[in-house]
Amino acid sequence: MQTYDLIALLSDMRGGSGREANVGKKAAELLRPYAEDALYRDGSVTGHIGKNPEKPTLLLCAHLDQVSFQVTDITDEGFLRIGCVGGIDRRLLLGQAVTVCGAEMLPGVISILPPHLLKGEQAVPEDSMLCVDLGFSSAEQLHGKVSRGDAVYYETTCKKLQNDAMTGSALDDRCGAAAVLLAAEQLAKEPELPCNVTVYFSGQEERSGRGAKLAALNEKPDYAIAVDVTFGMAHGESPSECMTPGKGPAIGISPVLSREMSDRLIETAKRADIPYQIEVMNGKTGTDADSLALAPGGCEAATVSVPLRYMHTPVEVIAVSDIEKTAHLLIEYAKECGRE
Repeated sequence: MQTYDLIALLSDMRGGSGREANVGKKAAELLRPYAEDALYRDGSVTGHIGKNPEKPTLLLCAHLDQVSFQVTDITDEGFLRIGCVGGIDRRLLLGQAVTVCGAEMLPGVISILPPHLLKGEQAVPEDSMLCVDLGFSSAEQLHGKVSRGDAVYYETTCKKLQNDAMTGSALDDRCGAAAVLLAAEQLAKEPELPCNVTVYFSGQEERSGRGAKLAALNEKPDYAIAVDVTFGMAHGESPSECMTPGKGPAIGISPVLSREMSDRLIETAKRADIPYQIEVMNGKTGTDADSLALAPGGCEAATVSVPLRYMHTPVEVIAVSDIEKTAHLLIEYAKECGRE
């Protein structure tokens, strides 16, 4: 499967925090040719390449869940009140097409007061102002179709752009999962690795980090790399705060992370001639690496991130080649992990 097709397959599936089952089962299916014991359970996917107790274990982690919404109320007029699940940029919500996953899949649009009735900062809606128009005219018409707590997703699919770019609404972090799958495919062919490799696709990263906390507790890795996305350079952005799509993965440096692992990732990228960027964070990383490093029984952790523009919007943008470069870096790192 081509890299774009793999990313699109994963990204076009719906799976918000706590609702990862469909995409998790597909990810386990895709992983199983390289890790026979790959299994989706309790929101996350686990698979192992090697189980030698004499070797250290490297965990490669990418999260399954995407930002989404859920129905919080149904008005007498037949509109759905919705709340954000994850850090959504509300500036882009007005007029967006969505799908409501109730007893059946229902198309709708996010609506709000018309411009001539808005005042001041109301142009950027608060959560309490958001509602979905399904075309119904009363709450009675929705009976048996939609309930409070039902999930709502952007109605978008992946598309190719120019010059190696693609767009979609769940590239965070399905593109990271694709990179880990590409790495697993090659690592499974290695006759002898210096480490065991645990592939872990976590759930609930966008809200709680629960999946990664369970990984630290249950898998007890010696080392872990969180493969996620980071802010991609766009028009008007600061080069010191954003990474450039197409110039390779970003290796994180943070007080939370293992500096030894970060340095070794840099050395690996240089040795293998893999383009890379440096992402400096003064505190937590905002990724599963925080949970992996800080959970009871936590381990040394690092981040390898894909530059992504327009994070948590319906039009996230990445460079497809960055996924392949990320996979290459993970492969080369695993081939040396555990060697003195």
